[in-house]
Amino acid sequence: RSGEAVKAAKKPGAGGNLPPVLVKVAPDLTDEDIADLSSFALTGQDNGLVDGLIVSNTTIARPDDLKDKAVVAETGGLSGKPLFDRSTAVLRDFYRRTGGRVPIIGVGGVSSGAAAYAKIRAGASLVQLYTALAYEGPALVARIKRDLVTAMVADGFTRIGSAVGADHR
Repeated sequence: RSGEAVKAAKKPGAGGNLPPVLVKVAPDLTDEDIADLSSFALTGQDNGLVDGLIVSNTTIARPDDLKDKAVVAETGGLSGKPLFDRSTAVLRDFYRRTGGRVPIIGVGGVSSGAAAYAKIRAGASLVQLYTALAYEGPALVARIKRDLVTAMVADGFTRIGSAVGADHR
């Protein structure tokens, strides 16, 4: 039923293109949740409901290595570097479970070219910047792009797309 609502909402925009529907997931999922959502994404892609995944949203967990006691005591979503390891592990799991058939946008703790490249190698087709961009400004984008090219060439890739999911091969 909700699938029909999604189809109805996907009205062609300029040039007749349908807007993509991306499902954003949290890093606080269980293995069972990830398996279910992976199946949903594959089925949704096959029937035109889902175009990709955004992995991951903020976390309600507080990693043990957080140093700022005020942040540890806060409630609500945590973003930025403390989210990187968990969000990348969840991204890797989604890529593996979907066989790389569903485009994934890697989110969570991307503050360097190395972090962006780790998301790409884990299976991200695109990488989103948010918290680091807010703190470091637009110069971060150029730095990440430069570092991505260096890492990609060091690994023998001539196209960044060739590095997507490289950790799984």
